[in-house]
Amino acid sequence: MSYANDETSASDVGERQLEVITVTAQKRTQSVKEVPLSVATVNREAIEDMNISNTEELSSRIGNFSVSQSGQGFNIYMRGLGSGPNQGFEQTVGTYVDGIYRGRGHLMRSTFLDLEMVEVLRGPQGTLFGMNTTAGALNLTTAAPTDYFSGYLNGNYDMTDQGLTFEGAVSGPLADNFQARFAFRAVDSDGYMTNSVTEQNEVQHETLLGRLSLAWQPTDRLSIDLKLQEDKDEFVGDSNTKGILEPALAAANPALAASLGDYGVSLTSAKTTPSLGEVEGGEFTASHQTLKIEYELDEHTLTAISGWQSYQVDTSNDGDRTPRPLLFRSVSDEEYDQFSQELRLASQGGETFDYILGAYYQDSELNYDEHFLAYALQFDGVRQFGTDSEVMSVFGKFDWQLDDNWSASLGLRYTHEEKEGSRDLTLVDLVSGEPISQVPLITPPALKPALDQFGLPAIPGSVYSLMLGADYPYLDPLLLGSNTQNIANPIYRTGADHSIRAERTEESFTPALSVRYQLEDAMFYASVAKGAKSGGFDARANLPENFEFDDESVLSYEIGSKLTLDSGAADLNLALFYMEFSDLQTSTFDGNTGFFVENGAKATSYGLELDGRWAFADDWMWSGSLGLLDFSWDEFSGAKCFTSLSQTSTNIEANGSSCDLSGQPNALSPKVSGSTWLEYRSELSSDYDIRVMAETVFKSSYFTNADLNPFTEQEAFVKYNAQIALINTNSDWQLGLILKNLSDEITINSSYDMPFTPGGYVVYTEPGRTATLQFSYKFD
Repeated sequence: MSYANDETSASDVGERQLEVITVTAQKRTQSVKEVPLSVATVNREAIEDMNISNTEELSSRIGNFSVSQSGQGFNIYMRGLGSGPNQGFEQTVGTYVDGIYRGRGHLMRSTFLDLEMVEVLRGPQGTLFGMNTTAGALNLTTAAPTDYFSGYLNGNYDMTDQGLTFEGAVSGPLADNFQARFAFRAVDSDGYMTNSVTEQNEVQHETLLGRLSLAWQPTDRLSIDLKLQEDKDEFVGDSNTKGILEPALAAANPALAASLGDYGVSLTSAKTTPSLGEVEGGEFTASHQTLKIEYELDEHTLTAISGWQSYQVDTSNDGDRTPRPLLFRSVSDEEYDQFSQELRLASQGGETFDYILGAYYQDSELNYDEHFLAYALQFDGVRQFGTDSEVMSVFGKFDWQLDDNWSASLGLRYTHEEKEGSRDLTLVDLVSGEPISQVPLITPPALKPALDQFGLPAIPGSVYSLMLGADYPYLDPLLLGSNTQNIANPIYRTGADHSIRAERTEESFTPALSVRYQLEDAMFYASVAKGAKSGGFDARANLPENFEFDDESVLSYEIGSKLTLDSGAADLNLALFYMEFSDLQTSTFDGNTGFFVENGAKATSYGLELDGRWAFADDWMWSGSLGLLDFSWDEFSGAKCFTSLSQTSTNIEANGSSCDLSGQPNALSPKVSGSTWLEYRSELSSDYDIRVMAETVFKSSYFTNADLNPFTEQEAFVKYNAQIALINTNSDWQLGLILKNLSDEITINSSYDMPFTPGGYVVYTEPGRTATLQFSYKFD
């Protein structure tokens, strides 16, 4: 962070002044103080100084914003609202890079390259950003080519985990009115978790990202910008996960506890069964092309943004995250293609009446193939899922300057979407390779104790197929023809062969209204907005009745202020919000072999957000972000109950199998979250400056699983980070040491039930203490 600007310090101008932060949240370049919504920003300098390399690290510094890993990419939550993992839907928090929508969790892998600014827009953004932003939007802007020769090189060496990262860019003119910029990022990392089975650190990454940006101004009125990016990431290991056990399960199953070694939360895991050929790892490749054309009319700007993007991710992973031969995904392949086109006509701005009119089109296709080997059930679940989507929308934003102080804004958007979906699931015998329903006789290991009760050495595959489905909770009617003993079916609702095709057509209207009152050093606003996210098709469920899910919607109310304090040396942004959700889409692990999507009926979220900066002395800067949140389900019956050996849910419904979460919070929704940052920079000599920064990141307790299992709740924590850097002011190089998580807090950010193991859980862990050497050099 800087004071007046990058070249002039506060002492040079005789007073402490903050630099003006400009954002593009409303499709115009504006001061953040003029934007009537809750916006948190992180600029290039902060990203580089604290070595923020991914969205998980970014989100930890911003109140009411959470990003965590999942088996299908990332979970993105804002103000308590998020979707969770499933290939069948887009994220509830939309991500946009240079104006192009990236709605799939895997695309979060490709975002942190040569960034100029990150804007976190909290609350529904249904007017200018469109559908699938019911909770908010993440708006990222990459660096543009310059009309002078410039560039940088950053190198980071993670001394703790032996990770090496290089990022650089070179930019400048190629001819009159024609500029170019090339940026790259290369990562070679061993990972921060140790797998005791394979005796290697995970997840190991070899990553290379490259982007070529071209800017051409053929006339004074016409500009054409083209950005071409290619990404590749090869990884050994699949995720930063490990299995943990309740004490009751560890006591009842000492062999399992011994195989895991450390069965509590730590950075040591025990995964895969090498004797069966299980190897975790994979490859991710992506391609992004963005074409932006702007033409300046006499009193308007016409903008066209075209986007092409695709990715392919091929992985294999241990579903149970233990050394046991339970569940292994030998194939988990996903392919995605998207084309989008946006047209906007904007008035010149600064007038009594300004407006933006636009139209948007998007066509996308996703295909997912999976083989999940359930050894104890003796089948390979062969899944093929596909979904196509076509979106068309028109939108407008109208701003009135009512007088010197008052202004109002009205946003309108109409969206029409058509979707097609298909899912095929066949359960194949691991021994014969034939569909289970066609196998003459079969004796799955998990079923042998039950068959022994009936004196049966084996059963026909057709009968076994019925046992796996949803029609026989007890074995007696199937094997004896009557309920004489009420022997429970241990594999009830595990999966069933099916082939499904369906279509959906949805329409949404998402208006937004805000009123703003502007003073010289303060702005106050009030807004109401509606957001919508389309329904779709469930990729991961294993039963045919779990295929379609409905759209979700939100109505949001917000009041806030943007204050300039201490004669321009301090900023304070405040927002109070109240949000009502309907049919919120949630994804839950079924405890056996897959996830399923269900709609939570109604929920309410309200809270407070504070973001501020203060240059309280000539060489000192403080900044901070605070989020207070209260999220609760108003109505949510039929939810999955948590499984445990030592505790029982108190909200089990009359059917004995589902739970009522009404009155309960959502996962990944801490009541308090945020960070503080203190920076000191001083001159050591005529050639050198020193910069010292200290950061505190904090969260109150939160559930990491949608079923609110108390054993996977993350307790409140505080993490401390620091940096010290020596800066050469003549040649623009600096050498620094970055320390993260000084207290070595081992925390988890999401979890799910360990397959076929009540009392066992799989948790996603976050890094412990790290020390990184950093070198950077800038030239122009």
